[in-house]
Amino acid sequence: MSKSSTSDDSLSGPCVEAILWQLAQVFWVGGLWVFHVGLVPALKVSSLAPLLIEDISIQIDRWLIGVAALGLLTQLAVLVRLKGLPACWRLFSGKLLLVGFTACIGYYTLRYGFSAGARWQVFCFVVLGLSGIALVAQPVPTRAR
Repeated sequence: MSKSSTSDDSLSGPCVEAILWQLAQVFWVGGLWVFHVGLVPALKVSSLAPLLIEDISIQIDRWLIGVAALGLLTQLAVLVRLKGLPACWRLFSGKLLLVGFTACIGYYTLRYGFSAGARWQVFCFVVLGLSGIALVAQPVPTRAR
Protein backbone atom coordinates (compact mmCIF):
# COMPACT_ATOMS: atom_id res chain seq x y z
CA MET A 1 0.00 0.00 0.00
CA SER A 2 1.36 3.43 -0.87
CA LYS A 3 1.93 6.24 1.54
CA SER A 4 -0.37 9.23 1.34
CA SER A 5 0.92 12.52 0.04
CA THR A 6 0.51 14.13 3.46
CA SER A 7 2.97 11.77 5.10
CA ASP A 8 5.69 12.27 2.51
CA ASP A 9 8.84 13.84 4.03
CA SER A 10 9.73 15.71 0.87
CA LEU A 11 6.44 17.62 1.00
CA SER A 12 6.77 18.68 4.62
CA GLY A 13 6.95 22.40 5.27
CA PRO A 14 9.92 24.35 6.55
CA CYS A 15 11.01 23.88 10.14
CA VAL A 16 10.06 26.36 12.84
CA GLU A 17 13.63 27.61 13.11
CA ALA A 18 13.74 28.54 9.42
CA ILE A 19 10.47 30.44 9.73
CA LEU A 20 11.74 32.25 12.83
CA TRP A 21 15.01 33.09 11.04
CA GLN A 22 13.21 34.63 8.07
CA LEU A 23 10.67 36.47 10.20
CA ALA A 24 13.38 38.07 12.34
CA GLN A 25 15.31 38.96 9.20
CA VAL A 26 12.30 40.61 7.60
CA PHE A 27 11.70 42.76 10.67
CA TRP A 28 15.20 44.04 11.26
CA VAL A 29 16.67 44.21 7.74
CA GLY A 30 13.42 45.29 6.14
CA GLY A 31 12.80 47.88 8.83
CA LEU A 32 16.22 49.44 8.44
CA TRP A 33 16.05 49.70 4.68
CA VAL A 34 12.40 50.73 4.38
CA PHE A 35 12.94 53.50 6.88
CA HIS A 36 16.06 54.97 5.31
CA VAL A 37 15.26 54.31 1.67
CA GLY A 38 11.52 54.93 1.81
CA LEU A 39 10.34 56.96 4.77
CA VAL A 40 13.10 59.54 5.22
CA PRO A 41 13.16 60.56 1.53
CA ALA A 42 9.35 60.73 1.55
CA LEU A 43 9.48 63.05 4.56
CA LYS A 44 12.01 65.27 2.77
CA VAL A 45 9.78 65.50 -0.30
CA SER A 46 6.75 66.38 1.81
CA SER A 47 8.41 69.73 2.62
CA LEU A 48 8.49 69.29 6.36
CA ALA A 49 10.99 71.32 8.33
CA PRO A 50 14.52 69.84 8.05
CA LEU A 51 15.02 69.87 11.83
CA LEU A 52 11.77 67.96 12.28
CA ILE A 53 12.88 65.33 9.77
CA GLU A 54 16.25 65.04 11.50
CA ASP A 55 14.59 64.68 14.90
CA ILE A 56 12.22 62.00 13.60
CA SER A 57 15.14 60.16 12.04
CA ILE A 58 17.18 60.24 15.26
CA GLN A 59 14.24 59.07 17.38
CA ILE A 60 13.35 56.19 15.08
CA ASP A 61 17.01 55.18 14.59
CA ARG A 62 17.29 54.24 18.25
CA TRP A 63 14.25 51.98 18.01
CA LEU A 64 15.40 50.45 14.72
CA ILE A 65 18.78 49.56 16.19
CA GLY A 66 17.02 47.96 19.15
CA VAL A 67 14.77 45.91 16.86
CA ALA A 68 17.83 44.94 14.84
CA ALA A 69 19.65 43.80 17.98
CA LEU A 70 16.68 41.63 19.00
CA GLY A 71 16.43 40.20 15.49
CA LEU A 72 20.15 39.48 15.43
CA LEU A 73 19.97 37.75 18.81
CA THR A 74 17.04 35.67 17.56
CA GLN A 75 18.95 34.67 14.46
CA LEU A 76 22.06 33.88 16.48
CA ALA A 77 19.98 31.66 18.78
CA VAL A 78 18.50 29.85 15.77
CA LEU A 79 21.94 29.37 14.23
CA VAL A 80 23.38 28.00 17.47
CA ARG A 81 20.41 25.68 17.90
CA LEU A 82 20.66 24.28 14.39
CA LYS A 83 24.39 24.28 13.70
CA GLY A 84 26.04 24.55 17.11
CA LEU A 85 28.07 27.30 18.75
CA PRO A 86 31.11 27.04 16.45
CA ALA A 87 28.87 27.99 13.51
CA CYS A 88 28.92 31.60 14.73
CA TRP A 89 32.48 32.08 13.57
CA ARG A 90 32.72 29.19 11.09
CA LEU A 91 29.82 30.05 8.77
CA PHE A 92 29.66 33.29 6.80
CA SER A 93 26.13 33.98 8.03
CA GLY A 94 27.34 33.61 11.62
CA LYS A 95 30.11 36.10 10.99
CA LEU A 96 27.62 38.54 9.48
CA LEU A 97 25.38 38.17 12.52
CA LEU A 98 28.31 38.90 14.84
CA VAL A 99 29.33 41.94 12.77
CA GLY A 100 25.77 43.25 12.84
CA PHE A 101 25.45 42.73 16.58
CA THR A 102 28.80 44.46 17.12
CA ALA A 103 27.51 47.39 15.05
CA CYS A 104 24.42 47.59 17.30
CA ILE A 105 26.57 47.60 20.42
CA GLY A 106 28.87 50.19 18.84
CA TYR A 107 25.93 52.42 17.96
CA TYR A 108 24.56 52.42 21.51
CA THR A 109 28.03 52.79 23.01
CA LEU A 110 28.72 55.83 20.84
CA ARG A 111 25.29 57.29 21.50
CA TYR A 112 25.18 56.92 25.28
CA GLY A 113 28.73 56.12 26.39
CA PHE A 114 30.97 58.45 24.42
CA SER A 115 30.29 61.76 22.77
CA ALA A 116 32.17 60.74 19.64
CA GLY A 117 29.89 62.39 17.12
CA ALA A 118 27.17 61.39 14.75
CA ARG A 119 29.44 60.20 11.94
CA TRP A 120 30.50 57.07 13.82
CA GLN A 121 26.88 56.33 14.61
CA VAL A 122 26.06 56.61 10.91
CA PHE A 123 29.00 54.31 10.18
CA CYS A 124 27.60 51.70 12.60
CA PHE A 125 24.20 52.08 10.97
CA VAL A 126 25.68 51.54 7.49
CA VAL A 127 27.65 48.50 8.65
CA LEU A 128 24.47 47.08 10.16
CA GLY A 129 22.48 47.71 6.98
CA LEU A 130 25.12 46.20 4.69
CA SER A 131 25.56 43.14 6.88
CA GLY A 132 21.79 42.71 6.80
CA ILE A 133 21.70 42.86 3.00
CA ALA A 134 24.57 40.37 2.77
CA LEU A 135 22.77 38.13 5.26
CA VAL A 136 19.62 38.13 3.13
CA ALA A 137 21.66 36.64 0.28
CA GLN A 138 22.79 33.72 2.47
CA PRO A 139 20.79 30.50 2.64
CA VAL A 140 18.50 29.93 5.59
CA PRO A 141 20.04 27.45 8.03
CA THR A 142 18.07 24.22 8.32
CA ARG A 143 18.37 21.00 10.24
CA ALA A 144 20.55 18.25 8.87
CA ARG A 145 18.36 15.35 7.70
